[in-house]
Amino acid sequence: MALQAKDISDLMQKAMDVVKSRYLLCILLSQRIHQLEKGAPPAIEVDPDEYSSPKTFLKLSLMEIIEGNMDVENAEGKSA
Repeated sequence: MALQAKDISDLMQKAMDVVKSRYLLCILLSQRIHQLEKGAPPAIEVDPDEYSSPKTFLKLSLMEIIEGNMDVENAEGKSA
């Protein structure tokens, strides 16, 4: 369990380098997790069986942000 928490923490740091605002990151993550819960497909290449549980949506959303598959610039413009 501690290994998973460290993994999420590392992903969070990398996502902060992309988004710059922790508040915007929180909003982006929340929106994306809700989309995934409603059945949206992953925006990156992943094993569908590995990321089908709601418990994995945070990690998946962070990886999508880090890889640049979410429109951060558009979200930043809307939040202002």
